[in-house]
Amino acid sequence: MEIEVHPISERTWFMHLLLILLRPFKPNLVKPPSPTKLKSSLEFSINHSPKLQIPNSVKKKCVVSEKSINDIWCYDLCYRDSLRVKGDEIGNVEKKDRMLYFCGGGFQAPPSSQHWSFVIELARKLPHMNITVISYPLAPFTNASKAIPALVDLYKEISIESQRSDEDIHLGGDSSGGNIALSLTLQLLSISSMASDQVKEIKLPKSLILISPVVDCSNSNPEMREIDKLDPVLSVKYTGQVAEKWRGGDQVSGLDPLVSPLKCGQEVLLKLKENGIIVNGIVGTWDVLSLDTMKLIDRLKALNIKGSWYIGQGQMHCFPLAWRYGLGNSERAKDWVIDTIRKSSM
Repeated sequence: MEIEVHPISERTWFMHLLLILLRPFKPNLVKPPSPTKLKSSLEFSINHSPKLQIPNSVKKKCVVSEKSINDIWCYDLCYRDSLRVKGDEIGNVEKKDRMLYFCGGGFQAPPSSQHWSFVIELARKLPHMNITVISYPLAPFTNASKAIPALVDLYKEISIESQRSDEDIHLGGDSSGGNIALSLTLQLLSISSMASDQVKEIKLPKSLILISPVVDCSNSNPEMREIDKLDPVLSVKYTGQVAEKWRGGDQVSGLDPLVSPLKCGQEVLLKLKENGIIVNGIVGTWDVLSLDTMKLIDRLKALNIKGSWYIGQGQMHCFPLAWRYGLGNSERAKDWVIDTIRKSSM
């Protein structure tokens, strides 16, 4: 495993100032809309997957194809310039990989404008890859005990199609979306040894990219309170509330790997190595969730699981997604994410 540590001395003065200015407003800047507002503004499937309203800014840059698989809405993005040769749209770039991306939002919100900007950039910089945004089931309308099995069924369907198209599958996500990408992979590995023909047809992900992921929904690490003093975006109280919503209160224990990948057994993590799955990620240390992510990195490293990790000392939660604001640290982190995805798809 390769680990890049970027010291706090690399943080620009502008980023430092921004973090100071944001801190008094936390966690209001990342709080999801109320359930009532979401229900009134979006159509939900039986599996509680919201049908997304694609911004015109996205449609302008990407061809967006909408489809429902297992009652979960999915959106394929293809950057328009990758289709053009001498002004004619002819689909000249052969796509050999598919990225299933899960946007964060406290398990309770559809993609934000920052998410759309980020996945557009993935589509632009990775023309060999089909980018699919998964509009996964949201809390509090459902919880992990129902949502993850529904996503396993969705993955099975996509896996069958990807095998027909000879595509490799990659999973990615930020924050709560990173939790889902990792939890889904571990669930697939847990059932991969079953003997049924349906399970044998599953094509496992080739790689993961986890951006400031939630890896422990018990929210019980006592050291988080020290980072809380520095974190400009999240608070321990807020992450606890988010985790409880995804667990459905007491319906899923915070110790269950279904919601807390950090708690999974070593035998499951070893299956990542056995199946050659590359686990990549990026984390900022001024993030209350980073301590648990560092524990995950240590476990992966101890088992010699392939992957690359970027540790931004003094950086905030999901800092690569702030690249569109001209923040140098975020732009470099975003480029690292894209380069890492590209390398993992080779």
